[in-house]
Amino acid sequence: MSNTNRLAGIALAAAIPLALSAAPAFAQVQPSNPNAANQSMSTMSNNRAVQQDSTSQNNTTMMNIQRSQNAAPPPPPAPIPRVGR
Repeated sequence: MSNTNRLAGIALAAAIPLALSAAPAFAQVQPSNPNAANQSMSTMSNNRAVQQDSTSQNNTTMMNIQRSQNAAPPPPPAPIPRVGR
């Protein structure tokens, strides 16, 4: 398994719990708590911020891996065959 595939698997594994934690805003219909809507939206906003940060970090890591693979020095040139010597 290549580093790129391994890292993509790790990124996906990290994103799944965040996606599952984004519950619907059921707190907005609680008449006994006037701040329920604000608390719910605040929690969802925080979850999105964490997910966005995680995605950004994973994208940066993937880009660095690709950049390091592309920046590998080329192999030394092969000797030029000379005919007649």
